[in-house]
Amino acid sequence: MTEPKYDVAISFLTADEPIAAALEKELARAGLKVFFYPRKQEELAGKNGLEAMRLPFIDESRIVVVLFREKWGKTPWTGVEEAAIQDGCLKNGWQRLFFIMLDKASVPPNWLPSTHIRFNFVDFGLEQAVGAIKARVLEAGGVMKPLTALQKAEATKLEMQFLRERDEVRSRFGHEKVEKAALELFAAIQTLCAEINANGSTVIEFASTSHTCHLRNLVSLYVRLDTYAEPSLIVSEFDKRFGMQGQNLMYVDGEGPQELQRTRFLPDMNRAREYGWSEEGKTEFLSSAVLADKIVGMSIDLAARVERERAAQSYL
Repeated sequence: MTEPKYDVAISFLTADEPIAAALEKELARAGLKVFFYPRKQEELAGKNGLEAMRLPFIDESRIVVVLFREKWGKTPWTGVEEAAIQDGCLKNGWQRLFFIMLDKASVPPNWLPSTHIRFNFVDFGLEQAVGAIKARVLEAGGVMKPLTALQKAEATKLEMQFLRERDEVRSRFGHEKVEKAALELFAAIQTLCAEINANGSTVIEFASTSHTCHLRNLVSLYVRLDTYAEPSLIVSEFDKRFGMQGQNLMYVDGEGPQELQRTRFLPDMNRAREYGWSEEGKTEFLSSAVLADKIVGMSIDLAARVERERAAQSYL
């Protein structure tokens, strides 16, 4: 049996090239051969463009990775690749397809078998995606080859470049990127609160400015972007409601809202050059969508905890 030309072929939208590039780098570091169109344009020169684009997805790769969001398959190039991937799976089996869902809103194409496992990029991130793809390559008969000295030097260079860029995000030079990420986070929190309110299970009031957002039910959770020196996101949990957007709630002296807990998140960047956050003291990268879900969950848990404590006190 002829060995495939590539271990992995990646299909993606132009907007998702940074994620595809990050995947390609990590897989190449493991010694895998990857078809990644921006890196392989010279191989397509002088060939029939459409046919050259189809072959890696039909016969020339052990595993085909699709970075999917709603517009994939609807652009000229991804449309060609989608048809080739379907042809390849019908010919060689669906087990060679690794489908990565890049967001939770997109609906996978109806030709994808319902039994086919889809990897959720929002929840699991780049590193786990790389590990899952490597496992699939090994299952398909691929081999991880040790890096040569030249490849190790290139990998080290790329790693140092990534670390410098990530450190810059956390410095005073990264304020603009951090503020943009905070606005995306606040928008994601607002959307989640609206969805929960519409569902009717509970009601979470929401208000925000460019640097803060406030979630309130019978308690308050306050999120503040601190851009002084090293930027960070401070999430404070309070045992009572406090005023929202200039509102003044009256409390007897000494009985006002008390801060119960404070959690700090630092600006971060993953290897796909996406901006997000990581909790202080932890290494897990959190996208704006994932952190928004976490913060809204903290608000719900806080309210439930305080309600239980108040109920217990009423029986004393």
